[in-house]
Amino acid sequence: MQQEVLSKQLDILALLHDVSNSLKGISLIANQLIDGAYGYSLEEIRPFLLALRDTNDRGMNLLEANKVSGEVKPVALAQFDMLSFLQKTSSLFQPIAQYHSLKMHYETQSSYKHGTQVRGDSISIDRMLCNIVTNAIKYTRRGDIFLRLLNQEDDLVIEIEDTGIGIATDQLSNIFIPLWRSPTVGGTPSPNSNLLHQSGMGLGLYIALCVAHAHGLSMRVDSVVKQGTKFTIIFPYKDDGIYGVDGTMPPKSPRRQDALPI
Repeated sequence: MQQEVLSKQLDILALLHDVSNSLKGISLIANQLIDGAYGYSLEEIRPFLLALRDTNDRGMNLLEANKVSGEVKPVALAQFDMLSFLQKTSSLFQPIAQYHSLKMHYETQSSYKHGTQVRGDSISIDRMLCNIVTNAIKYTRRGDIFLRLLNQEDDLVIEIEDTGIGIATDQLSNIFIPLWRSPTVGGTPSPNSNLLHQSGMGLGLYIALCVAHAHGLSMRVDSVVKQGTKFTIIFPYKDDGIYGVDGTMPPKSPRRQDALPI
């Protein structure tokens, strides 16, 4: 009973965490627009107005999808194109990366073996990706953030890589534990922590892992201190020609950390 209560509390905190991130993104972009950081003509600021609208829609969709239970789990399965989905994610984070003097890159292949159609809960997958990209920006002082869509044999793979401060080997086993936070990574203070998500809850990667496991995805993290971190998310190819999950979701693990072998 106590375990169920704690799990429920974590799910509610996770929802608050992601909605808060959306609101902070809206505030950041809006303030930059007011200050003229992106220009003043409609042509100049249009991409950032679109990012502002999409960030707002993301928060509203998240609240609507989780208004009953608030659980970190898929709500509705649908088929969508991951190629355009990631393009939108990249556009959403472009102004935030720019604010921190970082370059956001979206890299794709010229063709894909089985296309780029994915079956899953797009709102949950968005939560997974946005939390990882947010962390990449948060822990990168200078350089680049890469968002990639690739094929590995038959599978579809998303890579999120940064040139940030990296994660020490002895901390890799902790980063997916809910509410775990470290003031330093690899002995170096978080460079953008005073600008981005000042009240971080230590839930972003936990949420990402929960979503990956609920969709039957594999997730891997590789990191080198002072060089950067790369998250790899693998969408398994299905015989019906669609990546992702089947018609039903896999059962929830009693230990969500089991979804990622470290």
